Amino acid sequence: MQRNEWVLKICSAGSYQVGKTSLIRRYAEGKFIQDYLPTIGVDITTKRITVDNQNVKLVLVDTAGEEYFGRIRKTYFEGAFSCIIVYDITRLETFEDLERWITDFRSVAGEEAAIAIVGNKIDLTDLRCVSSTEGKALADKFGFPFFETSAKLGTPVIPEIYEHLTRKYLEHLQKLEIF
Repeated sequence: MQRNEWVLKICSAGSYQVGKTSLIRRYAEGKFIQDYLPTIGVDITTKRITVDNQNVKLVLVDTAGEEYFGRIRKTYFEGAFSCIIVYDITRLETFEDLERWITDFRSVAGEEAAIAIVGNKIDLTDLRCVSSTEGKALADKFGFPFFETSAKLGTPVIPEIYEHLTRKYLEHLQKLEIF
């Protein structure tokens, strides 16, 4: 018996103003909004996709990057199998915070959780502080996939990020012999 639809919760994490909300909006709605409005706590968006002949409802949880939302953020990490951890290629401190974000997510979701590292804002090449090589090296250190993108330009890699994490989820379900 095949299930009609799986549900996958994908969180986004990273420092403030790295583009987490913009990535989700670009992916789910095909939009980019230039004006910055900080996420207050969390924002939830859904999108239905089909991957490997499986219907999946993605629950995209956009968490605030400000430190004072830490307790709320961890509550929303519960029940998530996947996380996109984002940094801004033009702000070194957002890259340096990645290991903390990985630890925060894994402390709630567990070691088997699927994580993707995403360097955002590649449209700002003149302001780049973090090289692609550095981003990839950090992702490789943890065994995570690495992507660079621009939510503003809507680079084609954005759907690949979500599809990759969805495939990891479906593989996990197969290991558990759920389908």
